[in-house]
Amino acid sequence: MNPAELANRLSESDVSDEAARILSERLGDPDRSSARARGVARAIDLPWKRSETGPPPLAAIRTALVSDHYAPAAVVSAILGHVVAHHARATVTEPSKVPLLPLCICGPDGVRKTSIARSIANALGRPCGVIDLAQLNSAEELWQRNDEPGALMSVIEKAKSADAVVVLAGFDRSTARLREEASALFARISDADHCANFCDPFFGVPFDLSRLLIIVTSRWPQAFSGVDRGLLNVAEFPGLLTSQKVQMANRTMIPEALVDHGLAADMLSLDENALHVLIESYTDEAGVRCLDELIRRVVRELIVASTLGDKPVPNVIQSEDLFELAGRPPAFPKIDRESQLRGQTSVLVVDEQGGHRGQASAVLMPGPGRVTIYDSTGTDISKRLSMVSAVVRSRLSDLGVSARFMQEFEMQVAVPSNPLAGDEASTGLATAISIVSLARDRPVDPELAATGTLTVDGRIEPTLGVSHKVLAAHRTGVRRVLLPRGNERDLDQLPPRVHDDITFVPVDDIAQALQ
Repeated sequence: MNPAELANRLSESDVSDEAARILSERLGDPDRSSARARGVARAIDLPWKRSETGPPPLAAIRTALVSDHYAPAAVVSAILGHVVAHHARATVTEPSKVPLLPLCICGPDGVRKTSIARSIANALGRPCGVIDLAQLNSAEELWQRNDEPGALMSVIEKAKSADAVVVLAGFDRSTARLREEASALFARISDADHCANFCDPFFGVPFDLSRLLIIVTSRWPQAFSGVDRGLLNVAEFPGLLTSQKVQMANRTMIPEALVDHGLAADMLSLDENALHVLIESYTDEAGVRCLDELIRRVVRELIVASTLGDKPVPNVIQSEDLFELAGRPPAFPKIDRESQLRGQTSVLVVDEQGGHRGQASAVLMPGPGRVTIYDSTGTDISKRLSMVSAVVRSRLSDLGVSARFMQEFEMQVAVPSNPLAGDEASTGLATAISIVSLARDRPVDPELAATGTLTVDGRIEPTLGVSHKVLAAHRTGVRRVLLPRGNERDLDQLPPRVHDDITFVPVDDIAQALQ
């Protein structure tokens, strides 16, 4: 496009006065290259006009979060509060004076964090763009890249809106360099003055980013340092109950799977018992990612069987059809309510997929009284949990363990890995219970699970990720949970159904727990 045509388009566009002046000078530059002309043309086509926005539709957003995603009350409250604050900053007279921290939605894989962001965008009537942080080498690529716009301006250009909802997805999976730059990144995003006058080097003109609604996603908030968490408004979504997964499957996952495979959305359904079997026997997850994949596999198997003439597609899939359609269910560990094994204690941890119920398993052998503790990777973590054996040895009489026993035998204890930063020692309570169970030859209730960090004097300190852990306990049939008294407030965020099915036992020290 020649300079005259570009100048005409510039005069008819909604480009800001400052940007128009800069672009006009660039068009008059005799050394202007064709690449630079393309940059001018793309700059003119940016969404310069500010849309008129009324009060945010909070009722519609709440309905989407509660009815479509079953988000807990704390998540809904955090999101609605953030939307209100964002709207206020966009409408005040001097927006540069009103900073706004980015919203961060945390939760395990499969709780549909990005889908929640899209639902917010739909309720607001805005486009939604996603930037996969794992694809960026550094935070700087959000702002600028060689020979192309930075990631943020690319989203705006594609969405044709400066009011878009932008999702910075997968912070916990991003590169180490980007995580090191997180503090500066979030400070820049929340700096309204910087955002209102942002200049991408590719376009070379100031553009207002302050109306973007930026949402960061991560599997857990501990992926951020303490300083970085202070630069975010965090809403944590620990997972879904079986009943919620059933409703999500019927409402969205099954119709979407059918439509994606060229079928009518109401062509077939899964019997509720079949859905329960899929959820409880074929998956072991906090979210619904594996369930969605299973439903799609079932749909494909039915299409293949129908096409080959083996059998017609049924209107309703029953539980007895699942073995043929989905294969043999995986062998997930289940609670054996009749088991009476000594040295076995269910322990609750948090891994990359959310909460997880594992086993602290102690075995006995002749030896000099040493206690060795390994995690599920085979790593010796005895030093990390050294206070466990110290507590047992220092309180032998209180715990009902003979000193001679501890001198003539040694123990090895296997515990599940706990990669949640800051929570690595939370298997301490369950480990101590397993050791005492073996030493006293008394089994632990198989329907009980524990989490908590031991101190050297036997006190039980609060642990992280309690909501994730309790939902994992609920999924696997645990009836009682021992947890630190300091975590009682975390129980307030759990659904009523969990409180109906699980008895929580807050404890202060190891002797109280062993009762």
